[in-house]
Amino acid sequence: MNKIQKILLFSVGLFLLIACETGTKKEVEIEIKTIDFKEIQKKGKLTVLTENSSLSFFEYREKNLGFEYEILEAFSKHIGIPLEIKVVPKYSNLRRFLNNGEGDIIAANLAITLSGQKKIKFSHPYYFSNQLLVQVKSDSLILDASELIGKEVMVRKNTIYDRRLRALQEEIGGHIKIKYAKEDLIVEDLIEKILKGEIKYTIAHENLARLSKEEHPKLDIKTKVSFKQRIAFGLRLKSPELKKKLDEFLQKYCESEEYKVLKHKYFDFIPEETGEIVKVGRGKISQYDKFFKQAAKSAGWDWKFLAAIAYKESRFNPYALGAHGAFGIMQFMPNTGNDFGVNPMSSPEMQITAGMKLINRIYQTWTSIPDKEQRFKFTLASYNSGPCHIFDAQALAKAEGLNPELWDENVQLMVEKLSDPTYYRRTEVKCGAYRGHAVKYVEAVIRIYDSWK
Repeated sequence: MNKIQKILLFSVGLFLLIACETGTKKEVEIEIKTIDFKEIQKKGKLTVLTENSSLSFFEYREKNLGFEYEILEAFSKHIGIPLEIKVVPKYSNLRRFLNNGEGDIIAANLAITLSGQKKIKFSHPYYFSNQLLVQVKSDSLILDASELIGKEVMVRKNTIYDRRLRALQEEIGGHIKIKYAKEDLIVEDLIEKILKGEIKYTIAHENLARLSKEEHPKLDIKTKVSFKQRIAFGLRLKSPELKKKLDEFLQKYCESEEYKVLKHKYFDFIPEETGEIVKVGRGKISQYDKFFKQAAKSAGWDWKFLAAIAYKESRFNPYALGAHGAFGIMQFMPNTGNDFGVNPMSSPEMQITAGMKLINRIYQTWTSIPDKEQRFKFTLASYNSGPCHIFDAQALAKAEGLNPELWDENVQLMVEKLSDPTYYRRTEVKCGAYRGHAVKYVEAVIRIYDSWK
């Protein structure tokens, strides 16, 4: 065999090897496991693939929450199969994990599309939502989609937001500078970037945009960039029985009173506007001073500290409704309220007494903090966010060489980092992302309390 023949033979062999490998990879990519309702019953759990977001799934005050999570929790009870949550950091992995059997349902605020229906099945829609432009309020707001010509908008690649911007360019006859975010950044991470001034614009569905605006009033979400889209869950192409059961459930559930209450809980409440300083007239703070004094005395606390928390929570409104179902003067979450024997109809005295018991219980969990003032701050932060996120911040502080027993400029800094995926996806973090206001909450309550001393 001469040299030329050897080269040709080697080239043919190499081509066949590459062709075989490529074919194998292609088969792996399109392979969809047949796992349907009977198989799920047999394994004894319904696995949901989701994102760590305020719309899909998150932990707040020691309770699992999320609009999509609560719908699927109701479904799991309906079919009698326990729910398992698997948070997937990369959006592109959701479909792959679904098809290879690592999960059974995708809950990630999915909009039904024709192209998407070639890859997965969509459930009966449970919500309808526009895509909105998210920006910070200013004198130069984008008020119409056509004004995006020449502007830079950051979204994740190959998402419905990316496709919408590309279609919008054709519709308005001008180029939009589409900038792609890292794959592991979810929409809420991009909104955080807007709040920090790192980017100017992103796109979000109306339901998520409204939740973000309720947390950050300086956001503007008025500008629509799409018509209403149907939001649904994603299922494998080869899970027809599961899809049938979920569709039948959703058709009835979305007409039920339970669903109306859930929608109200996440989207329709009016948050209380609370100031931070209250002028005290004639030595009186509120009409409930007597109850604050009684409750605080039994626990050995300064009643004005308890009153400062109540003012920040509800402005002394026993009928206040807050985010995620929080209620009353002390803004109890429903499950926690049950534990302490209170509900939205409980008297102000009962709410205040229960609030003092909860605060004191949280205070007792921070016996490791030697300084009393610092311990109060850890207690306030835990009351606002739930202890789990503060424990996460402590772990991060220790890993970063900071003092885990000191709130100021130590654990406080790590709480602020918990909205950053670089931090909330670290192994030290057990409760995922935290995008709340615990740091500002601590500062506000202490300012109120100091003004009353």
